[in-house]
Amino acid sequence: MLAKLILVCLLYLLPILSFAQDDAFTLESILQRFTKAYGGFRDVDALSSLSVEGTILQNGRTFDFLMRKKRPHSMRYRLSYESNSIITGYDGSQGWIRTKNNQEVSIDLLDDEARRKIRHQSRFDSPLFYHLQKRESQIELIERIILDERSVLVLEVIEYDSEASRYYLDFETAHIVRVDYLDADGEVSIQTLYRDYRVVEGFPFAFEIETRVKGETKSLAKVNSIDVNLGIFSVYFAKPKN
Repeated sequence: MLAKLILVCLLYLLPILSFAQDDAFTLESILQRFTKAYGGFRDVDALSSLSVEGTILQNGRTFDFLMRKKRPHSMRYRLSYESNSIITGYDGSQGWIRTKNNQEVSIDLLDDEARRKIRHQSRFDSPLFYHLQKRESQIELIERIILDERSVLVLEVIEYDSEASRYYLDFETAHIVRVDYLDADGEVSIQTLYRDYRVVEGFPFAFEIETRVKGETKSLAKVNSIDVNLGIFSVYFAKPKN
């Protein structure tokens, strides 16, 4: 009787185990294609700095922006309109913000939550890229759907230092077309859409990025130029004195 019960349990488990193995294999294949599409390990490691310049439409007003990054965790982002500007920076340990309103300038350190967010934004590679090597995040293949008349794979990512997010990958190109950032209740808090991919120095970049909050467009960024490996000095990302 016990042997029969064990056999019945195994028969129920076999399809589940088989699906799990196929799913894992599919996820591994997807991440391999994603890694290849974004340059592969060797080429991406050679990408040491990045400069992105363009315009962003926000709250009915168009701003100029300049974002620069340097490996492993340095970023500086400037948003400007006429004589006003906001610059946010992170040098790998310290986050800061410089605000210029006409001739008045203020410089402040970011609080812990803001610093955590800018550190997250400053990294070069998405959590999908090195997962097959480091496995620092939990990644699961959720489903395959049709999104804007294209076949898309949906991956859920849980990182140790942030809420869960869902990455939507174009099935044909393996490019990221959308990222949903989930809140503690599993609801979409912020949604970012990536369009108009172009290849710069062998790497694919989205030249149009739309950000939505609760389904409403909050900003639309259009990239004018992208430069890679500029040789930016680390002092560029440090908190300014004035």
